[in-house]
Amino acid sequence: MPLSELSPKDVFHYFQKIASIPHGSGNTDRIAEFCMEFAGAHGLKARRDKANNVIIFADGTSGYENSEPVILQGHLDMVCEKDEGCELDMEKDGLEVCTDGVKIWARGTTLGGDDGIAIAYILAILASDTIPHPPIEALLTSDEEIGMLGARALDVDDLTAKRLINIDSEEEGVLCVSCAGGVRARCDIPFGMESVDKATKCAYRIAVNGLLGGHSGMEIHKHRENAVKLLGNVLTSANRACTLSLVSVTGGGKENAIPKTAEATVCLPMNQAHMLEYSVTEFMKLMHQELSTTEPELLITATPIEMPKQCMDQESTKRLIFALQQIPDGMQKMSPEIEGMVQTSLNLGILSTKDDHISLRYLIRSNTASGKQLVMEKVTAFTEYLGGTVRMQSDYPAWEYRVKSRLRETMIRTFEEVYQKAPEVTAIHAGLECGILAGKMMDMDMISFGPTLSNVHTPKESMNVASVQRSWEYLLKVLENLR
Repeated sequence: MPLSELSPKDVFHYFQKIASIPHGSGNTDRIAEFCMEFAGAHGLKARRDKANNVIIFADGTSGYENSEPVILQGHLDMVCEKDEGCELDMEKDGLEVCTDGVKIWARGTTLGGDDGIAIAYILAILASDTIPHPPIEALLTSDEEIGMLGARALDVDDLTAKRLINIDSEEEGVLCVSCAGGVRARCDIPFGMESVDKATKCAYRIAVNGLLGGHSGMEIHKHRENAVKLLGNVLTSANRACTLSLVSVTGGGKENAIPKTAEATVCLPMNQAHMLEYSVTEFMKLMHQELSTTEPELLITATPIEMPKQCMDQESTKRLIFALQQIPDGMQKMSPEIEGMVQTSLNLGILSTKDDHISLRYLIRSNTASGKQLVMEKVTAFTEYLGGTVRMQSDYPAWEYRVKSRLRETMIRTFEEVYQKAPEVTAIHAGLECGILAGKMMDMDMISFGPTLSNVHTPKESMNVASVQRSWEYLLKVLENLR
């Protein structure tokens, strides 16, 4: 079944066009050019910047000429993933889009519904002669999926609107009104080394495996264990039973993912090897009792390995084991305004051992600027107490909840009119471009919504056709009500 048979026809026409153009993150030249050609063909003023952001300006329709303008915003890039064996070159080839009339997917690859459907909605509105709307500033950003790079580079001097509708949410019926800001922190804690007496010492690898992990924004409140922190607890317990000397510690892989694995290499007297093995076994039993519901696949092991040439001295070992057990991590505060939402958190995502220090890498998130600052200060104070240093980078602001919002009131009222029920009004504890844009355009009244997408960023991604239709009708009614 071709997309041309689906409704709304214009929306799916433009979605098919977008899908035919390679537009993965970092590869947005052609999709940006397509949008500029679209603007020219429809007589619309537009500009494209060096980052491949595109802004298209449209006057208000009859009766809306003097209405306040509104920004319609989505991002041009998509995440490119494909099934093993798929031969499509996503750098050069368009997607093979399929539909059964109920859902839409791409054969063997990601679909790019995130955020191609937003661009399709916006182009269909701009191309229409019959849709009533206020003046529109269509903001099509680039490289959202690799750090919101387009939004970061955006010059907003020619944007005059004070209300913005972001079309980058993935669950129909949910209006997002706030998102977290964030900052990455790198904490380096030094250690000293000494030689190992191989005649009297042995070495073990202590490993934590089998944890669920997860997204550090969306799943930080689900009581999932951090493998790095759990490794600190294992080492603390073992160091009471025997005399450990650390050699190295590693864990995790991304700042924004809860670590599923971590391990430590340790040296100890040969005559204490059985004590170490017993300590780790007993700790494993304790954790099975404590975590059987939340972490059923947890596995903690101690395995003999070849002796290293050096290990950390005792003072460094004690200090670093203390750091791994006690360093802040996880949910810090729930929102007092939005029930059930995490307001502030930090995720210890990466642990590594360098030549003379261990490196701990964090992603700190908060839906308030003050919450983020307080956690930054906590991490800094703790690290400096242990003789370490902290470097903050990739700082981006939160989109803070707006107590009074005319746009939110209009969109809630319109939702009730279209759907005959109330929407879910919520916030997410993760980053959206709205946070970057809020920092650039002061006093902007914003909201985010979108149709239902499933399994985004994977080759199983799909888009619900009926949800696209309903969300389209809702968006048109919102524009009609924005006088």
